[in-house]
This record gives sequence, structure tokens and C-alpha cells, in this order.
Amino acid sequence: MLKKSLLILSVILCFVFMVSCGENSTKPVKTGDETNDQADEPSDDETAENPDNDGTDTEPAAENPDEGENWENQDNNNETPDENNELAWETSTEAEPITDSEIKTDALIVTTENFAEIFQKFAIFHTVTGINTKVITIENICEDMTCDDNDPMNDTQKAIKDYVMSIEGLRYLVLGGDIEVVPSRIVHDHFELPLGIADYTDDFYSDLYYADFSNWDLNGNGTYAEDEDTPVLVANVAVGRIPVSTVEEAELYFAKLVKHHTAFNTAHTTKSLLIANIATEISSVKVNSGYYFETEGKTVSLIQPGYSIKKLYTKSTPFPGGNTAEYLDNDSEKAAIEEGMNLIVHSGHGAPSLLTCEQGTDPDRDFSGTMAYELKNETLPFFLSCACEAGQFVKSDSAGEKLMNAPEGGAIVYLGNTTTGLGIAGGSQFIDEMLRNMFAFPYSFIGESYIFAHLSMPQSDTFNPPVLNINVPVVNKDSWTWTKKSIVMLGDPMTVFWRDPVEPFKTDFTIETTETDEGKTVSMHFPPELEGTTIRVFADGSLYDIPYLMHETVEIRLDSSIETIAVGIKTEDSQYFFKEFEI
Repeated sequence: MLKKSLLILSVILCFVFMVSCGENSTKPVKTGDETNDQADEPSDDETAENPDNDGTDTEPAAENPDEGENWENQDNNNETPDENNELAWETSTEAEPITDSEIKTDALIVTTENFAEIFQKFAIFHTVTGINTKVITIENICEDMTCDDNDPMNDTQKAIKDYVMSIEGLRYLVLGGDIEVVPSRIVHDHFELPLGIADYTDDFYSDLYYADFSNWDLNGNGTYAEDEDTPVLVANVAVGRIPVSTVEEAELYFAKLVKHHTAFNTAHTTKSLLIANIATEISSVKVNSGYYFETEGKTVSLIQPGYSIKKLYTKSTPFPGGNTAEYLDNDSEKAAIEEGMNLIVHSGHGAPSLLTCEQGTDPDRDFSGTMAYELKNETLPFFLSCACEAGQFVKSDSAGEKLMNAPEGGAIVYLGNTTTGLGIAGGSQFIDEMLRNMFAFPYSFIGESYIFAHLSMPQSDTFNPPVLNINVPVVNKDSWTWTKKSIVMLGDPMTVFWRDPVEPFKTDFTIETTETDEGKTVSMHFPPELEGTTIRVFADGSLYDIPYLMHETVEIRLDSSIETIAVGIKTEDSQYFFKEFEI
């Protein structure tokens, strides 16, 4: 028995010597002022490995964490840790980068060489916060594939789609730039609305071409999505276009994106705005889009209970919403947006230069792209609209693009149309399906709602406006097909919609850099409340996945030429943490 005790004592003393004198031991200085009131206590295993346990009688580790407040574990300077002192003993773990073969690509950003550097920042942000994202340039795609823009069957668009389809398990696709940066697919369509209300034929651009992996040119004549073709018109991936024409515009949107995910104003989480114009006239009777909003099972019913809903509707008789709505004009629309909204839904009209408007000329209700560009709103909403042409990115710059690129406000995501929007004959139904998904989870990616809406939008629908008192068929297969092709999402499909108030990440931690003969050693020390959280670090093209254990200093060894690293953290009960550190 004595031999066994002496053997145990010698092992413990040896371990003490290695930990206290080892060259990899690091004790970073605490810099955070945020601590957890009930920080996790050490486990039984951790207490057993305490290097300061010299074999004398000590209090056993408490089995119940609530009873362990007075555990006596001292560091090498005989300082006793307490709830205000995190200089407890710790071990050092060297993190190894994940190999490329272990990283599944969840998201892809397609752009050009001129924009590759800025969109690499987007990729790093998404990767360290949980979505593995890569950038591919069109130049690189065309090195390996045919990009003959004189042949619509083998052009750049076809090469991009083929490349996208080759990535197994891809979920999100970002088109990194306006149409002169990343091309779109011209498609053909024709529809007739029920009751002979309208009849349209047009050729227009559709980004859904990249997201729907079915064949859009079945007859091989180079005209895409015409009547003889049978695309499925679902989204196999969520596609969003960031409509920037300069690196400066991309940098601005990136800053907005980071702020939306790390410093979203929770006071605005449950605020929404509905905007309705006169949808159409039937037999000289004005049909207000607000009637659709207020119909049971439609838009108002789908917004989360407890949300405030501000309603701005064009004046009509009867007035939809009764005393819960206000009359719409440009001033009231501007004031409502700048008040701070999380969600805006618009049903009505638009034009390339008009974000919202009436069908005829009405200066008081023609909210222009210039007005959108001049907005000054801290909280950037999801602006979902079924208006005509405001998302027509082929124009220089459409109202939807101006909203997205506004220097002091605007929107974080804009859903619109690249051609004639069908309003309550398709567009509103698509938006309702997005809302159904958006409000199903405490927070979710807007791209998931886009995919869901493409899967679940009904191919037929009726609407009973109170001014007519009859069920009017408003959606048929023609309008369903047209709506699917014409809808465009401007913005990043990985943008989070915060349904519920989620506080910003407030925990602080330290990062220290030590110069060595081999390069740099970056030491990271995290507070106890992050135990069990995975921290992601991106450095010089390498990704580190670090499952954090309490009392552990994580070390990363890097080349001396590396000057910055990016760190991302996502917990269940906070917004994202993202920061680039100079090392």
C-alpha cells in the first residue's frame, strides 16, 4: 500500500513540474468585464488532475456544482481563485487546422477577380460563424469550362450553373455583384390572368436559373424557360444577388451585414410595417391590396403574435384595417422605415425608378429609388415586395438596388421582381409562404424561407375583396410560373432573420501573441461561460474548429508573416461574435 501511495505521489509531483515549468504554459491576463454569475465549476476529473494537489488532505470536489463555490485550487503563485478571479490553473492545447477534405462547402460566392478580395471577407465571416463558405471567380470557372457568350447553350451562365451543380450538398449561392459583374439568365414567359384581367409576354432576367437544377432549355434551342421547356421551378439552393458595382459598395454592405448579426437593436425585433397600394380596378371598383393583407389566413395572420404591425394603406372605401391602419403617403412611409423596422411587406406597384407607387401617377405616393437611397435608418429591415420592376437589376440602378446600397440605411435584404410583378395574383402568395417559414423559428436564415416559398407556393388561389363580395381566382399555373421566374432576392441568403429578441454577444476574452523562432504563437483564453462552445478561427486560409473546455488556453502556431486572424462564435442565446484581430 505504501509503495502504491509513493508511486501516485511521484506521478503527481512530476505532473506539477511539467505544468509549472513547461514552455507551452500560458497565463493570459483577463480583459473582460462580463462574468457569469454561476460560472461552471471544475469536474471531478479536473480536480483529480489539479497540479497543486500535493497529496495532503484536502476537501473533495463537490459533486453538486452549487456546492463547489469554496473549492481550494491554487495557481502557481498561490492565488486563490474566486468568482472574480479567473487566474485558475489551466492547461494548454494546440489547435490544428481542419484539412480541406474535412470541410464541406455549404455556401458559394461567385464573383470576378476584381471583387474576390472583398467577397473573401464575406466567406470568412460566414465560415467562422458556422457556414462553410468559399469564393470562386468567373475567371477560374471559365478556365475549366466553356464560356462562349456567343453561344447561349455554352455561355458563362451555363458554366456557372454547371459549376454550382457540381458541389455536393451546397445550400446557399451568392452572386457577388450587379449584372455587369455576374450575368443573369434571360428567360421567356407568357401568362394570362383569370377573368381576362391581364395578358403579358416578356423576356426578362431570372436568377432562379442558377438555383433550380432542372433543365431550362429542354429543346436545346438556346431560348430558356419558354413554353416548350419544363423547368421544375424550385430552389435547390437559395440564391441571392448582392447588387454592387464597386468594391466600396461591397465593403459598405459587408459592414451592414456584420452589424446586423452582431449588434442588432433588439428594441426593433418585433416591429413590422405593411404597405398597401391599390392593386387593380375591376369594373371601376378599386381593389386595395390591404384587403388581401387583412384576409383571414393571409399576411396579417402570419405575423408573430406580439409583434407591433404598423399599417400604411392607400385611402379607399371601405378602408382595410379600419382604425388599425393609417393613410399612406411618402412622408409616412419614410418616417415608418426610419423609425426602425425588422420586417416590411409591400403589396402594390413599383417601377425601375420607384420602390412603391400607385398604378397611375401620384406624386404623394411615388416613393422613388432616390428617396430609398437617402433613408437614414439604423435597423435594416427585410423588405419583401411584389411590386413591378423595382428589382430590375439590369437597369442602372433600380429602386431595389438603391435601397440595398443606401449609405446610411436601406434594407439588409430586398425581395422584388425583375419584370412585371403580379401582386395579389402571385407575388403576395409567395411572400406569405416566406413569412410562414420566417416565423416558425426563433431565428433563421432568409435563404431557407426563400427555398420554402418556392416549394410551397400554391398553384391556385382565390381572393374575396369586400368591395366585390365574390371569390376571384387570382393565381393559376401561368401566374405561378411567371412569379417563380421573376422574383429576385437582393442580399445575402445567409442573413439571419431575428424573429425573437436575441441579445448581442457580451462575453469578453483575451488573445495574446508570442514571437518564437518558428513564427507566432497565438494564445486564446476564454471565460467559463463559453465551456462547450465551439470557437472558429480563420488564419491565412486555414480554419480551426476549437471546442472550448474550461481552464484551457488554446494555442495556434502560425507563420510570422500572418498579421490578422478572424474569430467567430455563435451560441444559442446570443447574436454572433465576429472580430478580426491584429496579431
